[in-house]
Amino acid sequence: MKKPFARAAACAAVLQLAVCAAVSAQNKKSAEIIQKEALRQETVQDSISCLKDSLSLAETAADRRSLLYFTGMLQEQLGLYTDASSSYAKAAGIAAPDAVNMPKISSEQLAVSAVRASLCAGDWETANSYLNSAIRSSKNEEILATANLYSIWSTLCKASSVQETEDSVALLKAYSTMQSMKSVRPQVLLTLWYLTGEQQHASVLKKEFPSSPEASIINGTVSIMRVPFWYFVPRHGMQLSEISSGGNSAAQNSSSPAEKETVPLSARHPGKKQQLGLFKKKENADELVQKAKAKGFSAYCYSETRSSGTSYFIVAVDENDSLTMGKKLKEAGFDCYTIN
Repeated sequence: MKKPFARAAACAAVLQLAVCAAVSAQNKKSAEIIQKEALRQETVQDSISCLKDSLSLAETAADRRSLLYFTGMLQEQLGLYTDASSSYAKAAGIAAPDAVNMPKISSEQLAVSAVRASLCAGDWETANSYLNSAIRSSKNEEILATANLYSIWSTLCKASSVQETEDSVALLKAYSTMQSMKSVRPQVLLTLWYLTGEQQHASVLKKEFPSSPEASIINGTVSIMRVPFWYFVPRHGMQLSEISSGGNSAAQNSSSPAEKETVPLSARHPGKKQQLGLFKKKENADELVQKAKAKGFSAYCYSETRSSGTSYFIVAVDENDSLTMGKKLKEAGFDCYTIN
């Protein structure tokens, strides 16, 4: 008498699984629909959260791949470089085509984006792991050129003295004349100028690529993003204030003792805040605090010692109740990203 009951229970279980599978299938969405839902959120942070929560609802591997790429782009724009690198790498690891009505990008380009985001975070070890992937054997000349440039940036990222940058400078000078490196020539010239302070590189850059973002940095109309790579690499020539102002040495240096006070780690403000900069030298952090205060922001600086034993000075501004401080800072010309 037990067998009929056992069969009935098994059938019920199978039916329940089938119903669950059907409901799950009905909840699946395309990358295009999920992206539109994310873009309807109030803030970029909310959009990223929406994308993460909806990733499991993606219909196909292609949809997941495209959503991870889009998530990485938003994270990179917010300065969440480590998160962006992870999203790009996950997308690159999915063997699928581009999703319907979503941006087109190759797996090699995704891997390159993961390297770039890692370097922006100052994480040369992760950058190297991605550089040693299949992009080294790419048949795309632009991908290879970018990988060569990023390889040098990775080496510079771990340099601790000007002497340790000499081989990289020599290689960059060679790259600046190679036809195969033409696609990244503006970045090569900017890096040479930044490292050496030699104006000949700036002159060539302004002459050959006058409308490029790199030329705008030379001209002082835009500033280099405040990321670890650019601000920690050892270099000759100009100081931070001169780089940020396009070579203008008349940067503000005066500030009162109260404005230069460093808030101890134990006295950090609770809740979310926007990080504007991360520096090894306190005077550079003080300079950024001054600039932010001049534009009406209650910026402050605190010190933090990492597991490596290196101490950094972090410039931050507390978030407001509406979580719009990041937007206000960016509208005022400051690069920033959310931290807790």
